[in-house]
Amino acid sequence: MRYFKLLCVIGFAMQTLPSHAETVDLPWYDNVPRSDYYERVSTPNQSTLEASFLSLFRNGSNGGLTEFYQLQTANWQEQEVILAASNANLGWGAVGYRHSNSNPVFLQAPHRYFDLHTGAIADVGWQVNLAQVYMTNSIHRRAGQDQKPKVNSDISNARRSALLAASEAWIAENSEGVIVQLHGYAKSKRSTEAGRNADIILSHGTNELFPQETRLHSIQACLTALLGVNVLRYPDQVGELGGTQNNVAQALADWGKSEQFIHVEMSRGVRDSLAADRATAIQALQCMTGASE
Repeated sequence: MRYFKLLCVIGFAMQTLPSHAETVDLPWYDNVPRSDYYERVSTPNQSTLEASFLSLFRNGSNGGLTEFYQLQTANWQEQEVILAASNANLGWGAVGYRHSNSNPVFLQAPHRYFDLHTGAIADVGWQVNLAQVYMTNSIHRRAGQDQKPKVNSDISNARRSALLAASEAWIAENSEGVIVQLHGYAKSKRSTEAGRNADIILSHGTNELFPQETRLHSIQACLTALLGVNVLRYPDQVGELGGTQNNVAQALADWGKSEQFIHVEMSRGVRDSLAADRATAIQALQCMTGASE
């Protein structure tokens, strides 16, 4: 949890990766400077971001990322980690990448300032090495609504975003990989009885129906047995919170890889419970990422 202090020591404005790795305590995301302004991602920048993330995931090169992120290497659990914090004037999120981790999971928490505890829960998964890549936001999902003109600062449904660029680059390098995205919801705001009664809603971010015994069915069974709560699948068991407007879900659907996108909506009660119980949170994340298998 000393990431910000560490950045100050090594020089927050550095433009290249240091020649040696520092030792850092993770998670570090809470100390990544939070942005107050979101810069809309242009089409050229989207292409540059995707190419830069691809270079990172393919050969460990920082490529063009230093134009947008402050980068450093760190040692964590005897693994070298590349940490990237968006320049504060951009608000494009923070990324952690362990190239030596062969676990093909990209864990995402795109609303850590809005969906209470989702960031803290995802941090646990990152700490215990359940994901090769972890990305979260560095600005509130609605911050851009106060700008003139308004911009969409929700990195999970903006037409262009660093989250989308990183996801497309990573799945291009990990064709069988799984992207797990954590979200939260309020039962009282649900428009259907099924939604109000659900504790967790799982989806592939598409209206397409899948046969039995898919990854989603396995996660549902695992979470139900572990937590003893009502876990439903979208769209066959509940008709809302399916993540169909999610930019990552749409990208994977275009590639015929919807089953490799796991959209997890958790009620406030579930999030409170997991945030208060680290051991159970780890088991729940193992269900979501397939590690329990």
